[in-house]
Amino acid sequence: MKQFGFRIADSDPRIDAPVAAVAPADTIDVSRILGAVRRQRRVMMISCAIGLCLGLVYLATTPKTFVANSTVLLAGKVNRTIEEVSAIDSSASENALESAQEVIRSQPVALAVTDMLKLTENESFLNRPVPLLATVVNGVKEVVRAPIRLITPSTPSGPAGPPPTPEQIEQRKRQLVADSLAAKINVMRVGRSSVFQISYASHDPALAASVANAYAEAYVSDLLNANYDATERTTEWLRERLEALQSQAREAAVEAEIFRAENNLVSTRGALITEENVSKLNDDLAAAMTEAARAQALMSTYQEILDRGPEAFLSERSSGFSLQGNDRLIEMQDQLSGLSARLDRIERDFGEDHPQAVRLREQVSAQINVLFGEVRRLHEEARGSYNVASAQVQALRESLGLAVDVNSEAGRKQVQLKSLEQRAETLQTLYQTFLTRFQEIDQQKSFPISNVRILAHADVPLTPAGPSTMRVLAVMLVLGGMAGAAIGALREWRDRFLRTGEDVQNDVGQRFLGYLPHFDAANGAPQLSRQARNAPLKLNEPVPGLPVVRKPIHALQHPRSHYAETLRNIRFSSEVSLAGKSQIVMGITSIRPGEGKSSVALNLAAVMAASGNSVLLIDTDPRNPGLSRRLGLTRGVGLVEAALGRADWTKALRVIGDSGVHLLPCITPGMMTHSSEMLGSKGMRQLLAAARARYSHVILDLAPLGPVVDARVVVPMVDQVVMVAEWGKTPKALLRETLMNEPALMEKTLGVVLNKVDMESLRDYVPQTGGEHYYEEYGDYFSGRSGTS
Repeated sequence: MKQFGFRIADSDPRIDAPVAAVAPADTIDVSRILGAVRRQRRVMMISCAIGLCLGLVYLATTPKTFVANSTVLLAGKVNRTIEEVSAIDSSASENALESAQEVIRSQPVALAVTDMLKLTENESFLNRPVPLLATVVNGVKEVVRAPIRLITPSTPSGPAGPPPTPEQIEQRKRQLVADSLAAKINVMRVGRSSVFQISYASHDPALAASVANAYAEAYVSDLLNANYDATERTTEWLRERLEALQSQAREAAVEAEIFRAENNLVSTRGALITEENVSKLNDDLAAAMTEAARAQALMSTYQEILDRGPEAFLSERSSGFSLQGNDRLIEMQDQLSGLSARLDRIERDFGEDHPQAVRLREQVSAQINVLFGEVRRLHEEARGSYNVASAQVQALRESLGLAVDVNSEAGRKQVQLKSLEQRAETLQTLYQTFLTRFQEIDQQKSFPISNVRILAHADVPLTPAGPSTMRVLAVMLVLGGMAGAAIGALREWRDRFLRTGEDVQNDVGQRFLGYLPHFDAANGAPQLSRQARNAPLKLNEPVPGLPVVRKPIHALQHPRSHYAETLRNIRFSSEVSLAGKSQIVMGITSIRPGEGKSSVALNLAAVMAASGNSVLLIDTDPRNPGLSRRLGLTRGVGLVEAALGRADWTKALRVIGDSGVHLLPCITPGMMTHSSEMLGSKGMRQLLAAARARYSHVILDLAPLGPVVDARVVVPMVDQVVMVAEWGKTPKALLRETLMNEPALMEKTLGVVLNKVDMESLRDYVPQTGGEHYYEEYGDYFSGRSGTS
């Protein structure tokens, strides 16, 4: 599958640039996604099966869990009397509801339930079954922690203390049981109401119901005890406070009477005789001072305008002055602003010398003088008003001073007396209020009221709440599918091998020559069972005098197969690209060893010979002559002796069965170390020239590319090179980089043929609209068994 859109032809001048096309939109190709799913279906199915197996193991090793639920209702008030005394709002607000949940989960309630059910002696609670998954997780944690403990320095321990007493051990056990119980209790608010559901899960249904009910009862008891304790503390505080208030009220009343008698303070209607006179003088003085301040402020405003002079109106005519409160001045100021605006417009449009502009300037100047005169008049009026108000303030101050002097001493004493009387009255009122509340609380102390009641007790659950078989299997199936999808995505991402013709054209930048289906070379049986298996055709009579090599050739045994048609396509492409050339030397090579280049060379030579051409097949791989060994030729002379001039190359020829293909083998007794020098020698070039003159097609089975230089030496002597790539094994980047680094090889490359193709799996790597999906339909067509076309 294509992973990245490498634009080789756009980045390297050695590859012909493709025709510019409109960039595809950023859309999701569903067909490619479905193809990836089809390719990875086995991985996903195996992953889902493993997930289901793990789910079954989890269900088989996990004990059933029973959940019991009890419900309690939290009302609106905790204690009405205490609330009224303390003035604290204890309504069932959101904060109160949250606090109630924390109280249920608190340690005192857990300890109360522990004692109520005697959980420290309950074997069902203490020896709970452990699921296999928890055992595995704990084992993994221990394995991880073991090396950490080894490298972590241990903390030096102090001197050992005295051993714990049995009471301390029992208390510690009780504490641990309560902590474990509190960690497993679940408190949930029902909707937006004040109802709470207390849930407890256990493998023992009876224990689950007992714990849920005990928690509800313990919570009610805890609130009753808390209310009683609060009432007791409130009563004690009120008692102490009443004693203090009673003493303070008595002392304040005595102090007020003593002060009245010592200072001979007699009042009428609760006030001294001179107090009304002083109050009236104070009111008159305040009014006079207000009038004087207003007159002074107005006079200052007018004085500021006068200090600026008439030029101020002329220089600041656009803004004017703040004359709020005088309608006449405001009207005159508006007229001045209007004249100024008209003057500015006339000067801007017609110039300063325009008659109308001169007339308007005169009107503006006259208006400024009138406005200035009016301000001067108002300033004099304000001055007079200020002098009158100042004299009145001075007179009232003198009168008030005389009245205050007369009654100052009596007033101060009266004020002190009033303060003493008010203090005594306040203390007496507070004492009476606290006394009333104390009596109410003392009466209700014997029957405290709780705001919580149990709505429903928990019943012993008959059916387990978990683990749910369907839910666990569904979750494990989904997790298995997700894991399979992740593994499949990773496999797709790592799949960077040639699989389709689109990969060859887009990622390598070469012509695609076709697919060669995989077949068993041992018996020549084709992979596709639907393809025809016609009897071999007898093409040519054996050549007298040439040794015959008996070896079945797949393309001749199945001439109407997809394999043979692909080889014919290579022959046709070669003849078209070298139009007008009668003798052709073609090299067959690959990037890596074992990609089937020798088999392709043998079958291609047979197909060319079957079309009436004279074909010579030369094994040109001295290091590893796989073609010669495949044909069983291990002795005699061959290419090496002919290229070195030690033997006539025509004497070393063989003929392959009745295919008509002449073969020049390469027989080497051992590893040849100087094969590149031999292939590049003068004798080799003369041999190829003589073969070109004698045969119409000379096919060279070259050594694989890569680090081996043998094939590169022979490339200048050939007309064309066919690259053989193994389907799903040849990396795209390796083939592309090899061709890019060899300009001479790229120039002579006819194209790339994909060998050993799994035709069934190929359909998973191409879009639904690709032609590869219809190759299956050509099986009967190749065999000639199809109906009317």
